[in-house]
Amino acid sequence: MLTEPNGASAIPGRVVTIDMLIIASLWCVSLVVVNPLGNFPLNDDWSYGLTVEHFVNSGDFRPTPNTAMPLLSNVLWGSLFCIPRGFSFTALRLSTLTLSLVGILAVYLLMRELRQPRWLAVTAAVTLGSNPIYYALSNTFMTDTHYIAITILAAIFFARSLRNGSDLDLTIGTAFAIAGILSRQVAISVPLAFAVALILKHGFTRRNTLRAAIPVALCLGALLAFQHWLTGTGRLPALYHVKEEDLLLALSNPKTLVLSLAKNTFAGLLYLGLFLLPILLYALADVVRSHRRQAIAFLTFALGTMALGSGVVALHGFQPAGSYGGALPITRVMPMSGNVLMKSGIGPLMLPDNWLGLKYVPDLPALPSGFWLAVTALSVVGAGFLITIVGVRAINLTPTLRHGLLSDNEAVGIFFLLSAMIYLLPLFASNYIDRYLVPPTPFFAAGIACLAGYYTRSRPAYPRLLRFLAMGLLAASSLFAVGTTRDYLAWNRLRWDALHDLVENRRVNVQDIDGGLEFNALYMYDLHYKYNPTKNWWWVRGDTYRICFGTMPGYKVIKEYRYSHWVPPHAGKVVVLQKCS
Repeated sequence: MLTEPNGASAIPGRVVTIDMLIIASLWCVSLVVVNPLGNFPLNDDWSYGLTVEHFVNSGDFRPTPNTAMPLLSNVLWGSLFCIPRGFSFTALRLSTLTLSLVGILAVYLLMRELRQPRWLAVTAAVTLGSNPIYYALSNTFMTDTHYIAITILAAIFFARSLRNGSDLDLTIGTAFAIAGILSRQVAISVPLAFAVALILKHGFTRRNTLRAAIPVALCLGALLAFQHWLTGTGRLPALYHVKEEDLLLALSNPKTLVLSLAKNTFAGLLYLGLFLLPILLYALADVVRSHRRQAIAFLTFALGTMALGSGVVALHGFQPAGSYGGALPITRVMPMSGNVLMKSGIGPLMLPDNWLGLKYVPDLPALPSGFWLAVTALSVVGAGFLITIVGVRAINLTPTLRHGLLSDNEAVGIFFLLSAMIYLLPLFASNYIDRYLVPPTPFFAAGIACLAGYYTRSRPAYPRLLRFLAMGLLAASSLFAVGTTRDYLAWNRLRWDALHDLVENRRVNVQDIDGGLEFNALYMYDLHYKYNPTKNWWWVRGDTYRICFGTMPGYKVIKEYRYSHWVPPHAGKVVVLQKCS
């Protein structure tokens, strides 16, 4: 494994060990602050947790009707952590935290495999680990972090095979890709990108075509065989094909498709620019050094376009789409998509007083508008940098592609960028939520690093200044991620304390409680639930008791649980409400 251009020595094992130990230690210290322990579901992991519980207790893989992905890899992995003491959401959370750390360390190893310097490898790894959405999801049993770790491992071996033509690396990469596609269908983007990069590099010979086609065929074969088994045994979840149906619906209406692409691409670029900004700082300096006139022209256009789009949003507002079906309020600054990153920090915030019927009505104090305005400005800058870097590199790769003279770095860089773009295309064509935009970030970082050089030829003043700026961004992102995730777990822990008190001590029937999405889904999920407009949408049967952040008309507070909310600082509380007679 080399880290310097042509002819440099291999990485000293001691250096790799030290770096990885430091990264892992910082990760573990942050978790002490957050405290991920607690036997309760978060977000949508109630559905995946129930599948694991059924598998652990019966040996039968049977996903809930609410599942829209294969989930097999996730269930097998989570079940391993349930072996010592049986099923619990704490065990599942530890399984995700373990794989999340694997993903972060895999990014470090990937950048070293791409012959990037030590400091850039560490920056890329911490960029992923400090991403607030990635960090928050790592403390759940959501599928996103599993998918990221598995596909990064697959990509490492595919990249090695592109460089050295090794069939062993190709086999290992394919095995990880199959594990990825049995987690989420979109993992097909990685072998597809490898196939295109391999053909671009070596041409359409019989051997190359076979090597390109085999990983794609095996991944699709595994997915189709698994889906056939699910269907044939009556296990196929009712919502399994919902994403495909949304995409087909979007493709069937060209006018709507164009509008969706424009809107979703704009918002997606803002998120990607923000997530990748520490890496983009270095890459832009290299692009400007090597292609100054092109870079300035691209940057002017990209920043102008993104700033104009932000101005339009500021005047007219932006309606988040995704799984909430337009229920989220119109926003004028980041965050522009729902689910994890919220105006108040980390979510989702699925308690009755935060949702009135089908409408989201935020109850927790939001972070200052100046904070989100600054985040939006950074997102615009990052999006402009991303467009510039990819655009300039694409233009300068065109002659090389025309003559079929791709170098190893160029072929690998194309592979990573295609992996990200193929993944994003169906999302931008239909709808997505913010957490769907995290998986392509390591691929963009790796692709940009491959095509942008080794960052060793810039003027000496640039690296010091850029590293200082990148470190500041990573520190701010880390503090935000840890603080907001700690708050999210804190109020959820109190919510479940309140629910256990109602059910176990006060002997309240669970069907008389609206405890929020996760509680009602865990105990009362019903595929054929008939929505009652006087109640919330998450399978509420009775709402004599409600768990809320504050008071509601027609209810009285019978118990209050307080905690210290860090970001933004305030005295947080979770209250138990009882309907007035």
